[in-house]
Amino acid sequence: MNIKIEDLCFKYDKKAAYTLNNVSLLINDGTINVLLGLNGSGKTTLLKLLAGLEKADGGTITYGDREINAINIRERSKIFSYVAQQTNITADIPVFDYLLFGTANTLKFYESPKNEQMNLVNKIAEQLNVQHLLNKNIGEISGGERQIILIASALIQTTPVILLDEPTSALDIKNQHLVLSTLKEILSEGKTVILSSHNPNHSLYLNSNVILIDKGTVKKTGKAKELICVEKLREIYGDSICFSEDLDYKEISFRTKKQ
Repeated sequence: MNIKIEDLCFKYDKKAAYTLNNVSLLINDGTINVLLGLNGSGKTTLLKLLAGLEKADGGTITYGDREINAINIRERSKIFSYVAQQTNITADIPVFDYLLFGTANTLKFYESPKNEQMNLVNKIAEQLNVQHLLNKNIGEISGGERQIILIASALIQTTPVILLDEPTSALDIKNQHLVLSTLKEILSEGKTVILSSHNPNHSLYLNSNVILIDKGTVKKTGKAKELICVEKLREIYGDSICFSEDLDYKEISFRTKKQ
C-alpha cells in the first residue's frame, strides 16, 4: 500500500517555528526512498511521525486508506518497523533473545516463539553476517555491531514498511556496504523502505527515490540518478559540493559483482 502525506506540520516547542511545515509526499509501495538534508532539516522528525512516535500538529499520514494515528500499536507493529539513529541498549540479554523479541508481533498473547521464529532469527543473522554475535550480551558488543543487530531486528519484524534513521552512521565501510546491499535485496520482497542519510552516494548505489529536505520543507523529489547532481545539491549543501573527480583523490567504494 502507498503512504500518503498531506500538509504535514510539526513542532517540538509550541512557541518555536515548525520543524516540518506543510510537507506533502507520496511514497509508493515497494520502493526505496532516501531522505537527504542537513542536520536539523527534519529528516528524523519525519521518520518518527511515520512510525507514530510523534503526533503531527497538522496534516495527515495515511497508509492505504487508514490514518496511521488511528491504527493501534500492535497493528502498527505489523506494518512499520523503525530503527532509531541513536539507542542506549545496555541490557544483559543475549543478542539471539533480543532478536527473538522482533517476532512478538506475530505471536498471540503469552505465546512462546517456536522453531519458525527461531529459524527466522538465524536466517537474518546469517544474511547480515552476525551469527558470531548471537550468544553475546547486547550490552557488551560495539556500537557498530549493535546498529547491525537493530537493523536485523527490523527485518525480523517482517513488516511491509521499514523506517531507518541514519542506518549506516555507526558502521565501518565494509558493514555500510553490507547493510546497503541487504536493503537492495529486500526490495525484491516488495517491501517499502524509507531511510535518512547524509551521503548522497547511498541513494545512487540504491537507485532509490530521493526526497531533498531543507529547513522543514521538501524542496525536490525524484529518482536518484536524475536528482543527485552538483547543481541541485548545492541548493541545500552549499557551493562546496563537487564530484569526486574534481578532487585530488578517487572516492573509495565497493563494486557489486552483478551490475
